[in-house]
Amino acid sequence: MTMHDSAPLQMKTSSHSCPVCGYAKLHESPRSSSGGGSFEICPSCGFQFGVSDDDDGISYEEWREDWIDGGMEWTSKGIEQPRAWDAKAALATVIKAAKKRSK
Repeated sequence: MTMHDSAPLQMKTSSHSCPVCGYAKLHESPRSSSGGGSFEICPSCGFQFGVSDDDDGISYEEWREDWIDGGMEWTSKGIEQPRAWDAKAALATVIKAAKKRSK
């Protein structure tokens, strides 16, 4: 038996952050290097990249305000909210990054 036979296969997964709410485990980058949306839906805030923005004309800031006003609830029905999910902490990282960019 070789080492490969006994070791479990591990798939390398990369994580990307939602620019709306800060959820850090999106499967794809919200925008490709060419600028197109991924069509992934953030399970936290429900924003769909390439649809909510490109097709519906909603900015990240507008969606974020509505999500905050709605109580920052987890939106996915099919993906369980992680036990350690802290919407306020994730949101703080997005707001901090936005302030840095605006300077």
